[in-house]
Amino acid sequence: MKIIKIKLIDSVNDKFHVTLTLIDTKDTNFHSIDGFLPCLPSQLEKSFTEWKEAYYELEDVRKVATRLSPKSVINHSSAEQKEQVKITLNQWLDSGDSSWQPIRDELISVLSSLQSSGEEIRLFLDIQNPNLRRIPWQEWSLFESRFPQTEIAIRVKGRGRFQGVHKFSKVRIILIVGKSDGINTELDLEVIQKLKEKGAEVKCLNQPTREILSNALREEPGYHILVFAGHSCSKEDGSIGWIDLNEEDRLSIEEFKNSLKYAIDKGLQLAIFNSCDGLGLANQLANLGLSRIIVMREPVPDMVAVKFLEYFFTEFANNKSLFESLQIAKGRLEHFEKPYPGAMWLPTLCIQETALSHSLRWEQFIHPNIWEKFKLLLKLANMGCLQITVAGILLGLLVINVVKNQFISTPDISSPPEISQNISQGEKLLISSKTTLAKEMGIQEFDSEKFARAIAQFRQSLQENKNDPETLIYLNNAIAQQKSNSNIGEKIEIAVSVPIGQESDIAQEILRGVAQAQSEFNCGLNKISLAITNIQNSLNCSGSLNGKFLKVTIADDEYLPKTAEKIAQALVENEKIIAVIGHSSSDMTLQAGDIYNEAKLVAISPTSTSISLKNFGKFVFRVAPSDDLAAQTLWNYLNQQNWAEQKIAVAYIPGNNYSESLAKEFEKLLPANFVHKCDISVGNFSASDCVESAKNQGAEIMFLIPATDRTLGNAIGIINNAKGLKLLGGDSAYNPRVLKDAGKQGEQANFTLAIPWHRYPNSEFAQTAKKFWNAEVSWRTATSYDATKTIIKAMDKMMGNYSRKQLQSILSSRDFYVKGVTGKIRFGKSGDRQFLDKDKSVLVQVKPSTKSGKYEFVILER
Repeated sequence: MKIIKIKLIDSVNDKFHVTLTLIDTKDTNFHSIDGFLPCLPSQLEKSFTEWKEAYYELEDVRKVATRLSPKSVINHSSAEQKEQVKITLNQWLDSGDSSWQPIRDELISVLSSLQSSGEEIRLFLDIQNPNLRRIPWQEWSLFESRFPQTEIAIRVKGRGRFQGVHKFSKVRIILIVGKSDGINTELDLEVIQKLKEKGAEVKCLNQPTREILSNALREEPGYHILVFAGHSCSKEDGSIGWIDLNEEDRLSIEEFKNSLKYAIDKGLQLAIFNSCDGLGLANQLANLGLSRIIVMREPVPDMVAVKFLEYFFTEFANNKSLFESLQIAKGRLEHFEKPYPGAMWLPTLCIQETALSHSLRWEQFIHPNIWEKFKLLLKLANMGCLQITVAGILLGLLVINVVKNQFISTPDISSPPEISQNISQGEKLLISSKTTLAKEMGIQEFDSEKFARAIAQFRQSLQENKNDPETLIYLNNAIAQQKSNSNIGEKIEIAVSVPIGQESDIAQEILRGVAQAQSEFNCGLNKISLAITNIQNSLNCSGSLNGKFLKVTIADDEYLPKTAEKIAQALVENEKIIAVIGHSSSDMTLQAGDIYNEAKLVAISPTSTSISLKNFGKFVFRVAPSDDLAAQTLWNYLNQQNWAEQKIAVAYIPGNNYSESLAKEFEKLLPANFVHKCDISVGNFSASDCVESAKNQGAEIMFLIPATDRTLGNAIGIINNAKGLKLLGGDSAYNPRVLKDAGKQGEQANFTLAIPWHRYPNSEFAQTAKKFWNAEVSWRTATSYDATKTIIKAMDKMMGNYSRKQLQSILSSRDFYVKGVTGKIRFGKSGDRQFLDKDKSVLVQVKPSTKSGKYEFVILER
C-alpha cells in the first residue's frame, strides 16, 4: 500500500511551502519533493464564502444548523457558487507557477503509477490553515476526472502511538442519539441496527444523561465504533466542537474526555459524527488518542446524513477498507447535488499520521479464528473443484471447529479467552502477510489434528515461500505432535513471544532464529531443506536427545505492555511450557518479567538491552549485550576518531525503556557534550526541524535511537536531512529500510551503529542461514538462534528431568556455557549474560557493496 502525503505550511512571500511525500507502507520507503504553492486567491475565497452563504440559506440546512446568522437576502444560488468554487480552485491548482509545477507533475506521475497497478489511492492532507481544510480539494480536475478513485483525508494531531485493534466475537458499536429537533434520528438507528445481520453487537443510547453516557463508554469489553446522530457544531477555526447530548446538555469532548480515553484504550478505532460541522470534534478526539474520525465539515441535511451512513456501512460491513468505503459512499450522494449543491463535499475523514499505514476493515474487529476459517472455506468453494458432499463435510467441520475454538480451550494452550487469539502452535494464522493457500489449509488440518496432512501442506507452502518462519515452526510442531501421538517421540515445549501486531518484520527475524534451531533439533537442517525442495520425498525425523522433539508456541504481544502481561500469564499457566524466548523489546520484557519471576518460568530475551533489566530477577535472562556495553563501544569509536570532544544531539523516545536507556548510558560517558534532544515519537515530528535545532546548538554528531516502525521512519528522515552531521545509531536502526531509503546519505554521514552481532564473511552460521532462508539474516536472528540453542544445551544437561526449576538452576550455574553464534554465552546468578571483551557489541557502517553497488551494513574491524 502506498500513501500520498501533501503538507502545506504558511510561508513567506505569500506562498505555501509544500512537501509531497510518497510513503510505501510495505517497506516504509519515503520519497519527498518540495515546492511552493501560490497564496489562496481572493477569488477562490470569495466564491467559497458565497457558496457557503447560499448553502446555509437552504431550508433543510437551516433546520439542522446550530450556528447560523439571521436569514438574509442573497444574490446568488448555491449551485452557481459551487461551480464557481470548482472553477477558481482549478485555476489555482493548475497554475503554471514554476515552484508548484514540479509538485503537480510528480503527483500526476505517482497517481498514474498507483492507478495502473490497481492499488488503492489514499491522499493525506497535512494542513493547519482552517480555510484550506474546508476547501473541497476533491473537485480539482486532477482527482475528479483523471484519478476519481482518490480518497482524501485530513490530518489531525493526536497523542500517543497507534493502538492495535481489539478483536471480539462480534463487531461492537455504540450509537449515541442526541437532541434531534428537526431531524429523524430513527432512520440512523435503523441503519445501525441492520448491522446486527453482519455480526455486530449494538448498544443504543437515546438522549442519555452525562452519567449514563460516561458509564456506557466504560463498559467491558469495549467498543470498536462510536456513532453519534443529532446536533453538533464547531468553532470557525475547527479547534473545538460540541454535541447536543439531550434537551439540556451541550457538551464539548473535553467534558467527557476521561470516559472517551477509557473507550479508546479499550479498543475504540473509529468515531462517526453523522451531525453538523464536526471538524472541532475530530480535533479534540484526536488529542485524546483516537486515530480515525469521520465528520461532516458543514451542516448536513437530514436525508444526506442518513443515506451517507447507509452507503458507508453497506461497503464497510462487506469488508471494504475504510478509505474505499468512504469514497464509494460519497460518490453515491451525487443525487443530492441538485437540491443540496456541495453535499458530496461534506463527509470528511480525519486521521492521525500514526494510523496511515494501518488499513481498517470490518474483519479486523472479529475474532480471527472465525474469520480465517470462513475465508478458507470461501477459497475452497471458489476453487470450483470440490464435490458438494466434500464441501458439506468441510462446512460441518468448520462449524464444529468454530464452536470448539470459541468455547473450548485447545488441549495444549491454556490462556484467557481474550488473549488466546494471539497464541498459536499451528492452529491459527498470526502472520498474514504473504500467506499461501497451502499454509491456510495446513493450519486447518493442524487444528483438526490431522498432522500428516498438515505436514504435507506446510511443506508445500514453504516451497512457495521458504522465507516464512511461522510456517516452518508450524511444520516442526506438526512433526513433534505426530511423533508424540504415535508414541515414538517425546515433546518438549517452549514458547516465543514476538511483536507481530506492530513489528511484523522484526517478529519474523526473531522467529527465523528459533525456527532454524528447532529444525536442527527435530530433523536436521539438510533434511528439512530437502523435504521442502522436493515435497515428494519422505520426511522421517528422529529428533535429538534420544527421540525428543521441540514444539514451539508462538505468541504475539503486539508491542503492547498490557498484551505482553496477558501473554506471560497465559504461558505461565500452560504447565507444559518450560521456557519462553522473549520478549523482543525491553518495555515488553520488563512488563512480563515480573510474572515470569513470580511463577518461576525461565524467559530468555534475545533482543532486550535496557539497563533496567540488569539484576531484574533470577528467571529472566538475556542474550544481547546491555545498553551500557553498546554505549561504551560507541564511545570507544569516538575516541579512536578523535571526535570525543564534539557536541552531540540525540533523537530518541522519552519513556521508552530501550531508547531512553541507551541515550542515558551514552550521555553518562559524555555528559558535557549533549546539547540537544529530539523526541521522534511525537505526532507532528519534523526531521528537518530536529536537525536544524541540533545544528543551532552546535551539534556535530547526532545519535539516533528509534524503537518502533514509525520512529524508525522519523530517524530515516533525520538521516536524509543530516547534511554536515556525523551519525551514530543503536541496534534498532539496523534495518534494511535505512539502506534502501537513506543509504547514500547514511554513507556520507559515516552512520555507525553498535549491534550485538554481524555476519563475518567466514561465519559458518551466516552462510548456512543464508543458504537455508535464501536471504541474509540479521543480528536478531542470530541472538534468537543462540537463545534457543542455550535452552537446548540446558535440556541436554537435565537428563530427562524437564522442569522449569531445573532449567533455571542449570542456566545460572557457574560451569554452564554455550558456544553461541554471538560468542560464549554464560549467565550470572541474576540472569545477566557475562561478556568477554571480544563478545561485546560490534560496530557496522553504511557502505556501498563492492559487488552490487547497493548499500549495506559493513562491519568495522577492531
